[in-house]
Amino acid sequence: AKEVSHVKQLLKGKSQQDLLSLPMMSETRKLAAMQFMNHALTMTFIAKPLLNPIIVLRMVKMSIEHGMCNISAFGFACYGAWLVSEPTCDIEGGHRMGRVATEMMKQLGAAEMTPRLYATVYGFINIWKEPWQAGLGKHLEAYESGAATGDMEYATTNLYQYSNTALYGCGENLETMAQNIQSYARRAFQCNQRSNWMTFVILHQLTLDLMGIEENAFAPYSNATTEDSYFARCVEDNALSLCRLICCKKKYGAFFQGDLDAAAKVYEQSQDFPIGSTGRLVNILVSTFIDGLIGFFFARKHRDDEAKWTNVGQDAIESLRKWVRSSEWNFSNKLYLLEAEFYFLNEDDERAMACYNASIKSAREHRFVHEEGLAEEKLATYLLHKSQHDDSLRHFINAKRCYDSWGACTLVRRVEKAIAILLPLCSGRG
Repeated sequence: AKEVSHVKQLLKGKSQQDLLSLPMMSETRKLAAMQFMNHALTMTFIAKPLLNPIIVLRMVKMSIEHGMCNISAFGFACYGAWLVSEPTCDIEGGHRMGRVATEMMKQLGAAEMTPRLYATVYGFINIWKEPWQAGLGKHLEAYESGAATGDMEYATTNLYQYSNTALYGCGENLETMAQNIQSYARRAFQCNQRSNWMTFVILHQLTLDLMGIEENAFAPYSNATTEDSYFARCVEDNALSLCRLICCKKKYGAFFQGDLDAAAKVYEQSQDFPIGSTGRLVNILVSTFIDGLIGFFFARKHRDDEAKWTNVGQDAIESLRKWVRSSEWNFSNKLYLLEAEFYFLNEDDERAMACYNASIKSAREHRFVHEEGLAEEKLATYLLHKSQHDDSLRHFINAKRCYDSWGACTLVRRVEKAIAILLPLCSGRG
């Protein structure tokens, strides 16, 4: 708290131009300290996330008090990422720091900082305000910059962030994503970027699962390693970020494949790996949305744990209502779908229908084909519950079309089974 208040006091009343007009850092020991903290940030993010904000705050403090250097741009970007995270949730303040960092890098001619800065600004900050599709090209640009300057750690980090956002956030075609991610995994492996390499393997496994391809993505690197064995190793090593990534992947895959019991089990398991104040990538934001849908699904079963699952759903709605104020583009379709499921639970048919349709429309307009398919399927399920078979069939067919466009063959086959069961119940069919 003392570090936070000190930095806020140092920044109080300073405009963007004031920060860009800071003198240059000249003291050798301070420059060496900035370089040390620059390299320490990655390791603390992975292994000791609670230390990460402390280092960031000290980088900003040192830059304001002793002048700026090339690394200062990265420090201000990381401070912006901290501001947008829990519990601060200062989206506007974080976005401002992201702009300061980007302009500072340009002003200093610090092109070598592009991979680090873009990973932070476009991976952690701008995802709260700007369309997720807008940042994809920036991550690829940062990869090329890092490959050219030899910063393969952050070059491959940007490839991971590109893959994470394109897969979870944008619903890019799974076949294309599978090929790209497999190629990125090989590249990271060859460059000895072990942590990034494994994140690609985990994402590659998700694409295979959704496409219905029964392959072990870990096999090319170790025949003895599976997702479950690797997860057990991460738990043993207390590798929290990788534990969260695997839980997120397993929950997302189970949910979309229709195994809600497995999804709920992973949700419970994931509570052992809280994210705290560490920055959130797109998959974590989407995971909150999925948690809410899991919650309302189980709340509708009216079991002894109904209140617990209802709270999970309502907590997700509360989060999305805050987030949508910063970006309707990224979050409105998700909020509408959660609200539709809430109204379904409470038998408010008029509002449920309005929200299902609004979610479909928003997802389509914002080019989230995977979530358009999900909203179509949820509406079809709702209509089936209401014995409106013809309308339900129409929306199941729409869901199949969206999932097919996404390349999710597993989901297409699951919806086809629902359609086959429903057809004989529909008028003029069977």
